[in-house]
Amino acid sequence: MSGGVACDHCCGSLMMSTNINRVGYWIPEPTRCFRGWHDGAMDIAGWEEKYRSGDRGSEDAPTILVVEIAEKLAPGTAIDLACGAGRNALYLAEQGWAVTAVDASEKAIELVQLRSAARGLEVHTKVADLTAPDFTILPGAFDLILIAYYLQRDLFAKAKAALRPDGVIVAIAHTPELGEKWNEKRARPGELREFFDNWELLWEYEGPSRDSAHHRPVAEIVARRVVCPAL
Repeated sequence: MSGGVACDHCCGSLMMSTNINRVGYWIPEPTRCFRGWHDGAMDIAGWEEKYRSGDRGSEDAPTILVVEIAEKLAPGTAIDLACGAGRNALYLAEQGWAVTAVDASEKAIELVQLRSAARGLEVHTKVADLTAPDFTILPGAFDLILIAYYLQRDLFAKAKAALRPDGVIVAIAHTPELGEKWNEKRARPGELREFFDNWELLWEYEGPSRDSAHHRPVAEIVARRVVCPAL
């Protein structure tokens, strides 16, 4: 995750437009005070310990943005990268999506498997280091790709290639607190947008977290892959 400079006086509230774009998705009014993101090696051992100790993984409710987007899309194939204990993957599966959940922590994936079984859901799972050079995602395989509260810049190219035409990427990254600088774990202003040149932006927000499980400010973006018809 990466960072930026806080600006609470203009990003302190979410303003959702009543406008509908040409494919029927909502977009926010153009508030302009953007933060961004970064690269960095995954601390697999550290996250494994967090999940095994119970310090992480107790969250159950899906993040608000995932719910908002899922309500506006027909179910298809989805992959949740850096899925943690699977709260978003499980929610999508409950909504009829065919979901793959990927995380570097074996304990996190174990929690996904236990929770999906308890709910009678089918969620495909995979333990994988997303930072490994040989980590790949099947090209053109998914209608929805989720990268929530995880920042790895070089993952975006792989995610974009794995998306089907008209598919959607949902990304959320933490941004710096007031007075902090962006870094490898905190997005800089407007950085998420830079990954989606020539894509249709369906949602963009930077400001206080809307997720009770995360207290740092965030950058959120939803982008749709637009494929021009052949002439």
